[in-house]
Amino acid sequence: MKNGLFIITFILFAGFANAQNNSFDQRLLSKFSKDELNDMQIKNPIAYAYWNFYVANAYQILDLPKEKAKAHEIKGVVKIKEINKINIFDLNCIPLEKDYQYFSIEGSNKLLVIISEEQIKDNFVKSTKKQ
Repeated sequence: MKNGLFIITFILFAGFANAQNNSFDQRLLSKFSKDELNDMQIKNPIAYAYWNFYVANAYQILDLPKEKAKAHEIKGVVKIKEINKINIFDLNCIPLEKDYQYFSIEGSNKLLVIISEEQIKDNFVKSTKKQ
């Protein structure tokens, strides 16, 4: 009886651990290895949650009105193959501490907004309080 209970517990634990290992946003693999992500999930779950939040919420895509296309706030042009599959790590756009950054997206009338690090952290904290 104890042996059967041990086997069931082991199988459930192994299944849970495997599910946890694959639960990260795949875009994180541009910055971290699978082993680093698995290790972070266990040893620093807050950092793990933050990076999953960051990769999906460190930017916004907005319409770029023609009259703003040459505005001095726009830092440059970025090339994005698929707007719905943006990986901020691949763009090498690092958020500034307190300032938003604006880039026009090549071949579109869209604007990539990199949110400030301060705002990303604030949004992350707010998102954790909702749960």
